[in-house]
Amino acid sequence: MQRDFWEERWQKGETGFHQDILNPYLAYFYGEKGPALAARQSLKVFVPLCGKSLDMLWLAQNGYQVLGIECSDIAIKDFFQEHKLEYRVEPGQPFIRYVSEEKTGQSRIEILHGDFFDLAPADLEGITDIYDRASMIALPETMRLDYFKKMLELQTEGMRTLLITLTYPQQEMDGPPFSVTENELNELYGEAFKIDKLLGKDILVDEPRFQQRGLSSLYETAYKLTRK
Repeated sequence: MQRDFWEERWQKGETGFHQDILNPYLAYFYGEKGPALAARQSLKVFVPLCGKSLDMLWLAQNGYQVLGIECSDIAIKDFFQEHKLEYRVEPGQPFIRYVSEEKTGQSRIEILHGDFFDLAPADLEGITDIYDRASMIALPETMRLDYFKKMLELQTEGMRTLLITLTYPQQEMDGPPFSVTENELNELYGEAFKIDKLLGKDILVDEPRFQQRGLSSLYETAYKLTRK
């Protein structure tokens, strides 16, 4: 799943992976169970492979600063235009920056246009939290080790991640999304991160599109990862 794969999906409008509703795990752990509104002003959430996720707007409207990265400029422009957000474009290398400044009721949203694997630790300056709903599971097993290595490089001690995974018999369906098991997660992250399994549930009954693709089971799990 190289960059050109995702750019082509956005160009062709093949974006069945895009969710039009707020992710309930995000709303629960960063809303109902999250810090008080006043405390959120000092928090900045990084959203890798962000697409045009509604979750970024929710974060900004609930007091969090937001930094996303996305390889498709179509997705980035759609995000700002669909939510009627004024933004400016700052050319640069290796990233073009799309920035919507703070306004009443909404914190700053910045999206980097470029390749996730080109990120350097300095690009995540000020980041306290990471929200990974759809980036790790967007990558096949052969790329997930490189993804982990980049995440390890980018994070400093104490940085938190809300990670959401899907687990299913990989032989029953070609991803994306790909199956990520708890064993794999522990093998990759266990040494450098504290892993807390927050909750999980079987969601196949609520996902007819995955039933149609031949899955016999589909389990969704939310984790909190804390960099040691």
